[in-house]
Amino acid sequence: MIGFRPKSEKLNLIFLVLVLVSPGLAEETSGHFDLAVFLGQVLNFVVLFGGLAYLLRRPLNEYLKGRVEQVAARLSQAEAMKEESLKKLEEARGRLENLASEIQALKDQAEKEAEREREAIRQEAEKEAERLRKLAREEIEGLVRLSIRELKTYAIDLSVSRAEKRIQEKLTPELHRKLIHRAIDRLRSTNEPSVNS
Repeated sequence: MIGFRPKSEKLNLIFLVLVLVSPGLAEETSGHFDLAVFLGQVLNFVVLFGGLAYLLRRPLNEYLKGRVEQVAARLSQAEAMKEESLKKLEEARGRLENLASEIQALKDQAEKEAEREREAIRQEAEKEAERLRKLAREEIEGLVRLSIRELKTYAIDLSVSRAEKRIQEKLTPELHRKLIHRAIDRLRSTNEPSVNS
């Protein structure tokens, strides 16, 4: 039996099972070995496991093939994710290295923008100040003209009132009668030539 070598794997498996089971069977039968019982058990074993192997071979192969494909797909996906992660890591490192220069560029841009804004505000303030100066000049000129008119009116009123006062002081009833007669005479003299013609 030592020199026996089966040619197929199935036969190897059957032979191995027989060798392993036979000592146990010999002990169970109270010291003697019954070949018919042993061969019946082996036949049952072969039929049972052979039938199972025959029936389950295709689904088991498909399942194992599917599992192999899943594992391969997961490995491929893991490799792709690893590559992507490494790429992102490199990008992050590059950004981190450029961060200082980007920050400085942003600061420079903000300073330029602030300077432009300050200049625009200064120009707007100058325009507004000039507009207010012009408005103030026009208002002052208007007030000066109004004041001059009021001053002229006041001066005329004051002159008239002083003249009236002087006249009233100097005008006596006798002088008043003389002036009236003189005015009447003038009127007559101017009316007489027109009446004669």
